Amino acid sequence: MSMHLNPLNPLGFILGAYYLLGQKIDRARRSTNANYAKYPTICVGNFQSGGTGKTPATIWVAKQLKALGYSPIILIRGYKGSVKKSAIIDGNDTYTYGDEAMLHAQHFPTVVGKNRRESAQLASTIIGDKKVLVMDDGLQHYELFKDFSIVCQKSHRFELDHMLPIGRLREIPHTNIDVILTQINDAGYHPVKSWKGIPEYTFERITTLVSGSKEKGLVICGVANPDDCLYQIQKAGGFVEDEMKFRDHHRYSVADLAGIQKASKKYDYRVHCTAKDAVKLAPLVKAENSPVKLSVWDVEIQPVGDVQPLLDIMVAKIDEVFENRTNKQV
Repeated sequence: MSMHLNPLNPLGFILGAYYLLGQKIDRARRSTNANYAKYPTICVGNFQSGGTGKTPATIWVAKQLKALGYSPIILIRGYKGSVKKSAIIDGNDTYTYGDEAMLHAQHFPTVVGKNRRESAQLASTIIGDKKVLVMDDGLQHYELFKDFSIVCQKSHRFELDHMLPIGRLREIPHTNIDVILTQINDAGYHPVKSWKGIPEYTFERITTLVSGSKEKGLVICGVANPDDCLYQIQKAGGFVEDEMKFRDHHRYSVADLAGIQKASKKYDYRVHCTAKDAVKLAPLVKAENSPVKLSVWDVEIQPVGDVQPLLDIMVAKIDEVFENRTNKQV
């Protein structure tokens, strides 16, 4: 997480230089034995830490591929999960697989594991025609080469950012990527000229009600940017009510549920939360026989303008891999 140091602070520059040196050493070490997966591999990643919208972008990409006749398989690290070796999700244990992984598993076959190369090998055992691996995060995972890389950003453009810990940059931005995907909350936004000629596409972030009602209630949020998340839910629901903020990937406890239950009592226990929170809260509510009633909200992204060129270049790369690599290994 960024410390938000003043860019003019010498200590910040020193720490940033050490971070960059460590990142370069790590990249050199881990990329020594890198190779490609058997199947086409699309990476939806970022240059910046924190919430840049990788998960909704990954779901959008996978849905487009499925509509075009491919069989997308999600590869994800499973942050905050407890999986030691790569595993195909086959249950509802959020704390084993991670909250974001469980969100993906609701839509597509999902493989969880820190070693993406191992995950890619495991994905090859999943039944499906024209399989395509879609990585949620992993631009900085150097053991597995990517065939097509999409970099996500939101309002804070990466080329204007600083290295950690001054800013949010995880690595120096490079041009070894194929597309920039910029997510906004206002469809009237007009992006600046694309960085270094990399094709850039703008998507609007839309907060939608997945389940439950829009009745007034307690609004809770445990994501990377909770203030914006709370605001978007309240704006979409047409209400401004009590709020509770939790850390990103927060592991909800019985005590947390008791606090949520107490704070929501005056709303007849109506609680609004994100889908990411719901995969952890819903089982807890059921297990504790709590009166809490969840209204679940999620973020979908929709293109602003024509994205057919994006789909065309991505599909062209996928088909090239099938012709030159995948089919020769079958």
